[in-house]
This record gives sequence, structure tokens and C-alpha cells, in this order.
Amino acid sequence: MFGYIKVDQANLLGKEFEAYNGIYCTLCRQLGKDYSVFARLILSYDCTFYAMLALDLCEQPPCYQEGRCRFNPFKKCHYADTQSLAFSLAAALSVISAYYKLRDNLLDSPWYKRILYRLVQPFFASWRKKAAKKYPEIDESVSKMMDRQLEAEQDQNCILDQAADPTATMLSEMCGLLTEYIPLREPLQKDNTKRILQSMGYAMGRWIYLIDACDDLEKDQKRHNFNPFLLDHRVDLPAYMQANLNHALSDALLSYGLLDKCRYDSIIRNVLCVSCVNIQTKIISKYSDAKETED
Repeated sequence: MFGYIKVDQANLLGKEFEAYNGIYCTLCRQLGKDYSVFARLILSYDCTFYAMLALDLCEQPPCYQEGRCRFNPFKKCHYADTQSLAFSLAAALSVISAYYKLRDNLLDSPWYKRILYRLVQPFFASWRKKAAKKYPEIDESVSKMMDRQLEAEQDQNCILDQAADPTATMLSEMCGLLTEYIPLREPLQKDNTKRILQSMGYAMGRWIYLIDACDDLEKDQKRHNFNPFLLDHRVDLPAYMQANLNHALSDALLSYGLLDKCRYDSIIRNVLCVSCVNIQTKIISKYSDAKETED
């Protein structure tokens, strides 16, 4: 995905960060096991969060065991020992998302980058084909998202909500899909949990799309690429960005608040309440400082 959904280590307890790292390392190992050692290179914080959310729903809690990192044998890692499909789902989402992201990059990247993308595309296509065979719902959702995104960007009357909706809808479907594969712990009920997760996923997907658009604003303006914030000629664009991001983030937090809390509540709240807020503040400050300089 995009890499914005990550923890703020400074505000986590040592045992919490160790648990998060255990999920991160286990997802890395799952990518290597299911696809190839090179698939580990597409490991992302976003899909780590997805795996953690799935594990938080599981009836059976994961146990951790110590092992060695495949890339750095001198580094000790903690791997989750679990029979849950959480890591398999997250790994499939990782490779499918990476494939369609690569295909999108081929459309709007400089020629020298397109050469590299063409070289690695067969590997990504092979991983995606294998993942799609196991989880066709994921491939269908991500593929549909890319088609809708392209359609929105070609619409001359496209507005911010229309541009953000494909990513938001896709992540909503991915979060709802967890209830179809993960045996839910007590007292979670499938139908209610699915609706809550879909609502949370939609808000987070919207935030991810908007923060990426904010981050890429200057680059997109220079390259004449589509960016929804370039369509709005606002006097105070940083404030407009902040308002939309805050709205999406608060919706995600409100939806998550409806779930019965369990293992990773403090880590998930760290992501939503601390890390995401710090990331958006850092990105928007670039434009706030520039506006103050102009004034």
C-alpha cells in the first residue's frame, strides 16, 4: 500500500513494540513462505496493521517464539506461532496491492523508472496470480478499485470525495472480509463486527488516500499528474487538508471504539491517535510554512 499506517515507537511500551515487531517479522516470513524470498521486499506497515487487526479478532491468541532474521542472521526476531489465516490474508493483500500499484506506476512514471518496473513486473504478476487463486475476493476488490480510480481521475468534474472513494471502498471490503475467514473471539458477533470493520476500513482508506495526495501534492503539480487537492483552489489549502484528514481519522477511531477491546487495543490506538496524527501534522506543516512565507 502506502506505508502511512504505522506505530509511533516512542509512545509504546517495550512489550507492545515487541508484539508489533513480532507481527511485522511474521508477515515478512509469510511473504517468503507463500510467494518468494524477494516478495519480502514489499512488506509494508499498512498490511502489518491489517494482520494485527485480524489477530485482534481471533479466538486463539498468538504465541511468539524466537528466531533469526533471514536477511540479517545476526538479528533475533520474534515470530508469531499461530494457525490463524491473518498472515496469509495480509500477505495476499500485500502482493496483490503491490502488483496493481506497479501497474499504475507504469502509467505515470518517468521513462527510466518504467524500465525497472517492466523488469520486475513478471515476478509481481506471478505472485499476484498465486494470491488471487487463494483469495479471489481480494484480487477482485483491488482490481475494481484501480479501475474506479482511473475513471475518477479522468473525470473533469471529479471532486475530493469521488477521488477518495475507490481506495476507501476497497479497504472497507478488505476489513469486512476478515469476518469471513477469521474465527471470531467471544463476545464478537459476525454481522455487527463486519459492519464495524467495514466502516472503520472505509474511513482509514479515505485517510490513506488523502494523506498520500497531500504528501505528493508538490510532485504531482510539477509533473502535471492528477491530485484531488489541485482541483480545489482554496485560499487556505493546509486548513482544508487538515479538516478532511481529521474527519476521516475521527470516523475510523469512532468505528473502532464500537469493537470489544482485546489484545492489541493500545497498539491500534497508538496508530490512530498518535502516529497518524503526527504524520499528517508533519506533511501539512510543509504547506503551512510555505503559506506563512508567502504572506
